[in-house]
Amino acid sequence: MWLILFFVLITITASEKISVNKKCRDLLACAIRKECVALEDVVHKFENKTASVQMYNDLDKSVDYGCIFSTGCYEECEACPLCISSKQQVVDVLSGNKLENSESCHELINCAGECVKRSSSDIDKINHCLRHTCAYSCFDGSCPKCSAFVTRIFNQICVSGDLRNKVAGFTGQCPELFREIVYAKFKAEFDAHGTKPMIGKHGN
Repeated sequence: MWLILFFVLITITASEKISVNKKCRDLLACAIRKECVALEDVVHKFENKTASVQMYNDLDKSVDYGCIFSTGCYEECEACPLCISSKQQVVDVLSGNKLENSESCHELINCAGECVKRSSSDIDKINHCLRHTCAYSCFDGSCPKCSAFVTRIFNQICVSGDLRNKVAGFTGQCPELFREIVYAKFKAEFDAHGTKPMIGKHGN
């Protein structure tokens, strides 16, 4: 469900951030309450493990964004501007609209558009492309709105599952843990650009 998530995220503006935080707080809590996140599975797979590609993939698979933004948390979604505006963004991408290089999050959105174009409407191919290719642009600093929101989702999971005390040798805060996991997943890309994920003390 990365396709839904990506276009939820690009609609935030800096002036809206405080309002969005307040309006979307219940949505994040609902994600745990309605089991849109396979929390027990995440806790089990994180137990005594270190940050790795597999940890990122396990976390990614555990989150049902369709549930978060629709079937499980519909009312909370309706109260959250990020969720409501996602529908039009998805339509834009599926229609083949492309953002100019000067526009915010153009790397992420245009990558998603290419995924759709190359997939021949194969949902599995689209999801794989979004999760393993385009997701890098959510964390490389080119789309801070995406990184901020995804980090909030992880923080909710991290606190609810006490993940800081589950991961082997980790002593930091939840955003720092997420940063390590994201770096492990996209290490080749970050190293090639000489950068780190824009998460926690280095970003959001």
